[in-house]
Amino acid sequence: MYLDLTFLNNFIMDFIILWATSRLSGLKPNHTRLAIAAAMGAAYAVGYVWLTKSLLFSLTGKIVFSLLMVIIAINPVRWQDYGKVLLYFYVINFTVAGATIAASSLLEGSVVENISPAIWIVVAIVAALAIGLFAGRYVKDHLLPELLKFQVVLRFGNQHCAGHGFVDTGNALKDPLTRRPVIVAEYALIKSCLPQDLQHMMEGNQNEEALLEQIMSSSWANRLRLIPFSSIGRKNGMLLGIRADEVVLNIGSKDIMHKNAVVGIYREQLNPQGNYQLLIPADMVEG
Repeated sequence: MYLDLTFLNNFIMDFIILWATSRLSGLKPNHTRLAIAAAMGAAYAVGYVWLTKSLLFSLTGKIVFSLLMVIIAINPVRWQDYGKVLLYFYVINFTVAGATIAASSLLEGSVVENISPAIWIVVAIVAALAIGLFAGRYVKDHLLPELLKFQVVLRFGNQHCAGHGFVDTGNALKDPLTRRPVIVAEYALIKSCLPQDLQHMMEGNQNEEALLEQIMSSSWANRLRLIPFSSIGRKNGMLLGIRADEVVLNIGSKDIMHKNAVVGIYREQLNPQGNYQLLIPADMVEG
């Protein structure tokens, strides 16, 4: 058994997969950190050869070790972004594994396989490189929005508004009163659920500060929330939030209901392609 080749093969694969994860996450790869994490992954693979039955190599052990590798390899500015990074990491792993299985099946018994039995390693490397170099925009704009998109229904009194929500692991907005997570919704989506006087105020040309002063006199003043947020170029912003009586998230075969959830109103479009109209905090999806 060639442990040196096992180490080398796994080091190369782990390095490229972590590199592709970093690129898809919009982060500049730190090659030193990537190499350290890849070396850990390669050593883990070598250990698996000798200690197959150890708890360290159980499903739980593999998941924990993969999390540790990602934490060492990639260092987002915010801890909330680790959820997104992990998602990219596992999507890339599954894609590479699928490409490898497909290539192995297609080339089984062929001349190519006879010439190079390790052709699957080349296929895996090419797949990971292709994802890192070319698939970033597709994954971000099409694949992930579809995987993390689901139907959302908002109820305000007798009015209902429905749209598509996207799980945003970086959404850390909290209601200052209850400390519960806040949904962000496009104004165009919830407009029909709002009273006329509030619509007129929202559609004016005034800035957020002027809007907040006017909104205090609206018929829905008792639903009003002011949600502090920070973003690039604006460290002390305030987002207008409205308390919804009920929010229902349709997650596959089940519905998750949240009473009195706060909905932050965003007056622009959240997604240029219109794939979703709401940003849902990951905490709310967990129920």
